Amino acid sequence: MSFQNIKPVDYDFGGSHARLLVSGKQSAGSYCMIEIFSPAGRATPTHRHQHEDETIHMLEGELDVNIEGTTHTFRAGETLYLQRGTAHQLINRSDATARYLVICAPAGFDEFVEICADVLAAPYETAPPSDASKQKMRDAAPRFGITLLPPQNVAFTPA
Repeated sequence: MSFQNIKPVDYDFGGSHARLLVSGKQSAGSYCMIEIFSPAGRATPTHRHQHEDETIHMLEGELDVNIEGTTHTFRAGETLYLQRGTAHQLINRSDATARYLVICAPAGFDEFVEICADVLAAPYETAPPSDASKQKMRDAAPRFGITLLPPQNVAFTPA
């Protein structure tokens, strides 16, 4: 039996604070786990993962999740499973930060985060993503089997 004491790495990823808890390198590629702090009004672009199944567990707050065109609200304590290929968008319409875990299996999404994000130092303040940041995501997405779906720009507009 072996274990690792893993030191998380914090990123500004698309205007949200992403804390990489377990990388694919640390799990031998089986999964990655990322804690996300999504400020009020932030949203992901509508997208689908070709290679990973995604599990989202809400820790604090709530998110509206658009799944294949239907919106569902998920609150603290609830868990959502998205099979690879499912179009989805996470939207924080509340006035508080939403905190949730993202677990992708197999790993790979963590490398997308590392390429597209900037390392974040305390006090972990993020800003809305710049045009350059959005372009970096659009450019990197195909390499990771991520399809960004229209309307891409709506996801970056506060709800």
